[in-house]
Amino acid sequence: MNRRNFIKTSSSLLTLPMILKSCGWKSEDVSYPIQVHSDARTGHLIYKSHQFEKLPAGKVETLIVGGGMAGMAAACRLKDRDFLLCELSGDLGGTSSAYRTEKLTFAQGAHYDMGYPGSYGHEVLELLETLNIIRYQPWKDSWGFADQQYLVMHRRKNQCYDHGQVRREVLMERPLRNDFFRLMESYRGEMHLPTRLIDDRYHKLNRISFINFLHKQLKLNDQFIRGLNYHLKDDYGANAYAVSALAGIHYFTCRPYNSEIVELFSPPQGNHYFIQRMADYVGNERLKTRHLVKRITKEAEGFRVEVVDIMAGVIHVFKAKKIIYAGQKHALKYIFPQDYSLFSANHYSPWMVVNLVLEPIPRHLGYWQNEMLTKDETFLGFIDSSTQSESPDESLVLTAYYCLPEASRNDLIQVEANKQRIVKTTAQHISKYFGWDIQASILQVDIKVMGHAMPVPGVGHLFDDKNQYRKNKNMIYAGVDNSRLPLLFEAVDSGILAATMV
Repeated sequence: MNRRNFIKTSSSLLTLPMILKSCGWKSEDVSYPIQVHSDARTGHLIYKSHQFEKLPAGKVETLIVGGGMAGMAAACRLKDRDFLLCELSGDLGGTSSAYRTEKLTFAQGAHYDMGYPGSYGHEVLELLETLNIIRYQPWKDSWGFADQQYLVMHRRKNQCYDHGQVRREVLMERPLRNDFFRLMESYRGEMHLPTRLIDDRYHKLNRISFINFLHKQLKLNDQFIRGLNYHLKDDYGANAYAVSALAGIHYFTCRPYNSEIVELFSPPQGNHYFIQRMADYVGNERLKTRHLVKRITKEAEGFRVEVVDIMAGVIHVFKAKKIIYAGQKHALKYIFPQDYSLFSANHYSPWMVVNLVLEPIPRHLGYWQNEMLTKDETFLGFIDSSTQSESPDESLVLTAYYCLPEASRNDLIQVEANKQRIVKTTAQHISKYFGWDIQASILQVDIKVMGHAMPVPGVGHLFDDKNQYRKNKNMIYAGVDNSRLPLLFEAVDSGILAATMV
């Protein structure tokens, strides 16, 4: 799919970006603090850093760029070898970051994972078992989570709000829904993770869109397509017209959702739980946050790497034999431009996460995922922290998610100026769900902005590992934006494989 068509399919999602573009609203005073976290502002240091002093920092065998799931998985694999990891943000995690204080913990990005069938890739399963995150369940040949306190009860898993009506599921039209899941059932057991394990005979599904695949099999209507689009945006950042048929089928069949209860694991800090386990395993001394990799230059015996130490205001110059690049690939145009063309066809959906911290609400018993279908199609609903803690004295955290169209990325710079309006709009959405105004109960708000949060698994995205095309064998690429689905298991697998190539 070319860029023009991709943006066209996303054109119906422009409600929230209008908020970001607007600058004429009257300032609205609020009694609570609002924090905005965005690496875009830190990234601008790349220009300011021209004035920084350059300091020789020594040699390292492998330098890892990026401290998200892929970079941290690579670090775990290289634990007993000479490596250094550099992460731009003030904390590890990438799109699985978290906010923590003495009294508060909540996710700023990806917030859950689910139990793994025994047929999934053993490399990732072995690492997660080593980290004491999962345990094998022989009675059903699957892997469940060791920390049982963070399993969400099935009866409180989700509820869907659709223009004033509440129901259990997003897809509710029974005859069509049944036909759809019968079609999906024919692929049961074939949609593995990591996706590199999927048999070649299914690769043709990567060459057509999900909607085109379904139109050949079913008689769809607008209401059902709307529900499909919601589901796919929630996990893949784009609708059924944009994602591939293989990605869509994988979403609905990669686990036995319809035949058994699959464990849902969601700690208060979300998937940063996995990151912290990895950091504890590796040790923090070689994990450098607020370190921006500015430039990588090929030299005779490796690479010269300029790293901006943001806190110290200096540039460290490293000599590295090998690079594992697990950061966002759009930045290659500035950092290592000779390989940028490998990833130039990637599409990314921007995300915004709004955490509303509310006063404790007596006898509140909510649902974990609150799916919302409203006129604002960028708003996907919210996670309710009451399902992650039973303490009546704890503040209630409602974590709202916005999936934005790719064309609105440049508008994210307006979030800081419009933060009060964004919070008000978010509170209004959630107030409709609850049937009462939550704004008077807000204690504080945290907004996380991610301009390249999720690579869209569009037509042709999968099964095209760019490591097979790279010009230098010592520059190795990891991450879900290297032809993977945007899933935790895929990210970890890509980091492990990259480390085996070092």
